[in-house]
Amino acid sequence: MNSKERGLETFSKGYNCAQAVFSALSESIGIDRQSALKTAGAFGGGMGRNGLTCGAVTGALMAIGYKYGKDSDGDTTSKENTAWLSATGRRKK
Repeated sequence: MNSKERGLETFSKGYNCAQAVFSALSESIGIDRQSALKTAGAFGGGMGRNGLTCGAVTGALMAIGYKYGKDSDGDTTSKENTAWLSATGRRKK
């Protein structure tokens, strides 16, 4: 089953969009599915049911940050690359 199919299946079981997307990508980013589901739980309904940014977007952004985000002092390259990837959907060459 690919990520898209996993996401659709998860959503069909009553999970929110953020949970569906983040957990569907969990294996490829190195986080277990249960942790991904719990982490994304509060992002449904447009950031905590506030009707803001769609959970599908926040789920994808969480995955990008988890995989590529800055995790050490002075690491400006990861910070810049994560911002670029988040904005464009493409990794820098």
